[in-house]
Amino acid sequence: MRLGLLYLQGKGGSTGWTLGPLGLSYLSATLKRDLHFRDQDLVLEVDDPDRLLSHDPDVIGITSFTETFEHVVRHARYFKRLAPNVPIIVGGEHISAAPQSLPESVDIGVIGEGEETLRELMHLYMRKEATPENLEKVNGIVYWHKGQRVQTAPRAWIMDMDSIAKPDRAFIHRPDQLWQQPLFTARGCPYQCTYCASTRFWQKTRYHSIPRVIEEIEDIIRDFPQQSLIAINDDLFPLNRKRLRTVVEAIRAKGLHKKVGFTLNTRANVFDTEIVELIAAMNGQIVGFGFESASDKILKQLKGKTSSREALKALQLCEKYGIAVVGSYMVGSPDETWEDLARTYWFIRNNRDRIWKLSVLLSTPFPGTEFWHEAEARKLVDENFQRWNSLDLGLEPGESVYLNQHIPVKEFVPIYDRFRHFQSQPESDRQAFADMHIKRAYYQYLYGRIKSLVGDQKILLLSAQELGVHEHFPAEQVSYLTVADGKVDLSSLGEERFVWIGFLHALEKLRNPEAVVAELRQNHLAAQGEFIAISYNMRHLSVLYHLLRGNWQLAPFSVQEHGACHFFSPDSLKKLLGQQSLKVTDMEYLKFSQANFKPFQEQVMPLLGELGLPPQAEQEAFSIWLRACPAGLSLADVSVQVISRDLAIGQSGVHEMAPIPLPHTQ
Repeated sequence: MRLGLLYLQGKGGSTGWTLGPLGLSYLSATLKRDLHFRDQDLVLEVDDPDRLLSHDPDVIGITSFTETFEHVVRHARYFKRLAPNVPIIVGGEHISAAPQSLPESVDIGVIGEGEETLRELMHLYMRKEATPENLEKVNGIVYWHKGQRVQTAPRAWIMDMDSIAKPDRAFIHRPDQLWQQPLFTARGCPYQCTYCASTRFWQKTRYHSIPRVIEEIEDIIRDFPQQSLIAINDDLFPLNRKRLRTVVEAIRAKGLHKKVGFTLNTRANVFDTEIVELIAAMNGQIVGFGFESASDKILKQLKGKTSSREALKALQLCEKYGIAVVGSYMVGSPDETWEDLARTYWFIRNNRDRIWKLSVLLSTPFPGTEFWHEAEARKLVDENFQRWNSLDLGLEPGESVYLNQHIPVKEFVPIYDRFRHFQSQPESDRQAFADMHIKRAYYQYLYGRIKSLVGDQKILLLSAQELGVHEHFPAEQVSYLTVADGKVDLSSLGEERFVWIGFLHALEKLRNPEAVVAELRQNHLAAQGEFIAISYNMRHLSVLYHLLRGNWQLAPFSVQEHGACHFFSPDSLKKLLGQQSLKVTDMEYLKFSQANFKPFQEQVMPLLGELGLPPQAEQEAFSIWLRACPAGLSLADVSVQVISRDLAIGQSGVHEMAPIPLPHTQ
């Protein structure tokens, strides 16, 4: 007996890193364990019905979601035309939520969990006993009999999760698919979100034992050593706080957190400092949130007890602990107004740099959800609805089921496009997120140092990016000016003078830094006032490295990221300030240790030394920190202590290594 399984990927297919269909692995494992199926008795094909038929299957199984169900119908008709005597079984979330949609070309639909149901069905087919009388005894299916759909009694949910066979991961390991091996530690979700059918499909939350979870993690690490991340596919992995602690302790006891990272899903209202610290302790690297909206009114309707304030707190916690965020939003829900949309729009815009990957989706009525029932009540869908492809979470005027009652669809389209623009921005990979974390942590370090220097005195800060400045300075203490397009507008300062004026990577972004420094010195620096300047160092080896490679991608250590109009070395920066009669009183070289940069450094450093180029300390300095004051306020013979300060990036930010004194300069 050969079972051929057709997996439908949906719109766009597989274009990169994606999760394998673990449900099929469970089915394969169950049939091999309970019915002694061999590898050759199970065939999996992806989006290719002809290739599936070439294996001459005795039974065909198709799994799909709602948005691919039209393809199920089309392929089933094709199979029936070419192999009319081969039974066709359909499983998945769609048929479980809408058994009444079983098409005539499909013999049986499996409702709910499929392991036990498919085992019973295949046992009947193996014995050639799949008669209507016997099918009636199989719980959890819908089938055709005498031109009518017959739905049997519901199947009891599997309460002993460890009784389920460990997934046959080799079954979905395919060279033609970039599928990663995911992991379920539990099934089910206690929340009743209006747009989600998960509760109906999985029902009550049920957990695997901790030893079973650890065993599966070890299986993935052993059998798929190239996989650096394991996606935990639970709806809400951190839901049970006590269990989460136990899982994390078990992962760390086995040292698994040193071998692989994890991604997981959660909700903002259950996400707090303890949870994020536990996630960080298990090497959790990516967390997915269904933020949905920034309007508390809409959030209450969609998700119950959660708020935009909790969403912001979750983003800040992930940012603090260096965890990437995958965030999804939903627009166009039934009661959403212009004001609600505006709240969401500005929340996303203000926090876009905190969200690694963002999706903005159309509120869509899937069968089995409250949205679907509302769409039925408003006669937007009915029992004869067949445009399943239109329920793909996107907006296609005239095709999509548009639920909003306050904004005409013609007016909504451009708004939807504006939202989608957020996610159409070039996305980065994991390395780019790490770079973003380094940069943010670096800025936090600089703000902290400036704060410790100026105390409670008022300061004027000029920078090209505002990365957490108000977390260190009260609004009344800092005047903040942004450099944009090579310019900065000083008119808002009036006649105000400051004891401290800071250039935080601003001088290199100005087209005419000399003029800006001159105006600030003359009109806005108080008596006894000082300048602080932090600038990227043009002599840093990374600049040479990226120039030689022609490598211009955005990253904290690449050339393009600086977006500089000028590049400064320690000498040229001192010269710029000296032209305005400013004398440097303190200078430090700030450097980051980069392991992946060391081979280039080891090869090039001796060559640069032979060429008589700047000393090693300057070449290693990523940025330059200095203080300067009007020359008349400083003793002419003051010697400047130059410090090389090594900075290391950790989970909680930048840490100082031991500072290294360098030779004094006059």
